[in-house]
Amino acid sequence: MRQHLNHRSAVQSHAINPVTPVVIPAMMASVEEVEVVVAHNERATLRVGDVFLKIDADQTRTDVEAEAMAMAPVPTPQIRWRKPPVLALAALPGTALGHLGEPSTASSAAWAAAGAAVRTLHDAPLPPWPGRSLDELASRLDGECE
Repeated sequence: MRQHLNHRSAVQSHAINPVTPVVIPAMMASVEEVEVVVAHNERATLRVGDVFLKIDADQTRTDVEAEAMAMAPVPTPQIRWRKPPVLALAALPGTALGHLGEPSTASSAAWAAAGAAVRTLHDAPLPPWPGRSLDELASRLDGECE
């Protein structure tokens, strides 16, 4: 049976470019749906069952992302495999708090737990990567806001 790329509207999937349906290769014949999560000229992220496939034109960006996930003080997706330019991530267990454009049915306790996880991540020390300092970034943001 031939399967086709299934996608949501650009608003629902955050896609910048429209996606044309494509026939999925035979190696994925058991897959019932491929969801375009985000797609633009630098990166596309697809959900295939319980795996997210991130296809990125810049391998350095993917390397930094994988390293950052390893350092994060909160649960992060398991890296299933990497074969440049693709990074395959397992979906995190749990229930989505909501979907873009739809009211959330999640409890206030679930939102509070998500907020606590984000706070833990934001309170963690910044990774030791070279680049602009926090002060430089803050100064640039201040200038942009003015």
